[in-house]
Amino acid sequence: KPYLFADDSALFFEDVSRISYINMKIELITMFKWLSVNKLSFNAEKTEFMVFDSNDQIDEIGIEINDTSIKIKECKEIKYLGLILDNNLSFKKHIDYIKKKVVKRTGAMYRSKSLLPVKYRKMFANALMLPQFDYLDTIYNRAGKTKLAELDILYKKVAKIALGVPKSESSINVYRDMGWLPLHLRRQLHLSNYMYRIINDNCPSNFMSRFSYVSGGSRSSESCNLYINKSTSHKNFYYLGAKCWNIIPHNLRNSEDIDKFSKTYKAQLLQSIIADPNNLLNNSYDYFYSPSVIEAS
Repeated sequence: KPYLFADDSALFFEDVSRISYINMKIELITMFKWLSVNKLSFNAEKTEFMVFDSNDQIDEIGIEINDTSIKIKECKEIKYLGLILDNNLSFKKHIDYIKKKVVKRTGAMYRSKSLLPVKYRKMFANALMLPQFDYLDTIYNRAGKTKLAELDILYKKVAKIALGVPKSESSINVYRDMGWLPLHLRRQLHLSNYMYRIINDNCPSNFMSRFSYVSGGSRSSESCNLYINKSTSHKNFYYLGAKCWNIIPHNLRNSEDIDKFSKTYKAQLLQSIIADPNNLLNNSYDYFYSPSVIEAS
């Protein structure tokens, strides 16, 4: 399947065999012919391929077309649309990349904290820090707990510098004063927003076709919950999306628009963790927190 975004192009293949790469070669030859007919050139030096497996070997695909030999090398890590992918989908490199970008900005904010009042430090954190944590967080949230915990530490550090409070300040107080959710709940909110768009047909139709409501006389069907296919990988987007949607309070699911849905759900989550001092951080990719404090929508 081809994926095009501006000047970035990618081909996605399923059931790739390292023995021959036959399905990839067939499609690549077709692509080369199309480029030739349309007077376009192929840059082999900027083209790489990646196989998502745990194999450490690095292969090379060779293709002969019109007396021209083209070789494409395998890579184990690549940056695509701002996301650093590795062959194991561990996202370790991407999290290190986020940390590096945030640390630079944190240093600048720390050095200027005596010059800027709290109001402007909070604006700085919201405008220049949060987007680094938020970008594609519903994808890299499959990373290991240890790597995600590194982001949690940095996230709280940013908030404490913005507020000018000591390192020992309670995280709950910091989240309350910043109006921020803990990172794992922030990722949950973003996935919930995406599911709201899918359920309300505000996204490509092929997404909705992968979800179905629970049928029959069960309590889940009466609640209009989505069917969770437990036989698939628990890292599968369709598994996580359905599980995330099913814990959303029912008074929120019929919100008028995405803005009202997102603001109300965020307020419920934040109010719930403030009221629950025993709430614990949980970076498991398939854990979703259910707010205990419900407000009228």
